[in-house]
Amino acid sequence: MITYNRAGARPSLMEFVSAAKLWRVWLHMGLQDVKSRFRSSMLGPAWILINLGAVITAIGVIYGRLFHQPMNEFLPFLTLGIVIWTFISSSLVDGCSAFVVAEGYIKQFAFPKIIYLYRAIVPYTVVFFVGLVVFFIAMALYQRHVGWGALWAVPCFLLFLTINFFHLVIVAHIGVRFRDLPHLLGSLIQIAFYLTPVIFTVAMLKDRGLAFVYMFNPLYYLIEILRYPLLNSEAPPAEVIYVALGYCVVAGLVATYVVRKMSQRIVYVL
Repeated sequence: MITYNRAGARPSLMEFVSAAKLWRVWLHMGLQDVKSRFRSSMLGPAWILINLGAVITAIGVIYGRLFHQPMNEFLPFLTLGIVIWTFISSSLVDGCSAFVVAEGYIKQFAFPKIIYLYRAIVPYTVVFFVGLVVFFIAMALYQRHVGWGALWAVPCFLLFLTINFFHLVIVAHIGVRFRDLPHLLGSLIQIAFYLTPVIFTVAMLKDRGLAFVYMFNPLYYLIEILRYPLLNSEAPPAEVIYVALGYCVVAGLVATYVVRKMSQRIVYVL
């Protein structure tokens, strides 16, 4: 039997496990969130694929020529960069409202509050996998081979997903108390976008003596942990793995601290 803590109680590790066992609940809620974005639309969630494909094609053609990059290499690189960045930015910015938008559920049902964090990450994951479809289409159009080494992306995605879940845990708890947090993080993420190799390559930075821009940018390693195996069909470089693992540990510790300090107050602040 699964037991639930009181709405205002501090969650334990078992509550995360209990919430995970309720996967039918939070998965259904998350998928409904995706569908609700396209209510009364003729194409429905297919707009995600259409919008993403149009944006990547437009940006790819312009910046590919602007940066004098071969399109067969640049377009798949750009596609993955934008898709992965969208996931990261969503977990940090949209994640701030995970508990806020679930206020009615939290006050009326005895489910563990953690299910609303699992629910929040479902739409980001759906958009990510739709983006992978665009990536594989781009690879096929340019006859780029995807080898078995690309399967390294599976464990790398699990690490990536864990890190972004920690992001979500942190900002969701803080966002209940500080409602300006989404606006602050939105501005910071916009700045970070222009400082992270998403639409420009690492080689461009090295050639201009700007290697420090990516070397000391943790977001670069979060992108590269997934982009490298999918583009090159081999394991990411050791330094990318080590930094990503270290970042995961730090994010997990911060998430644990935030939950212990703020979880009990969520119901009363909402």
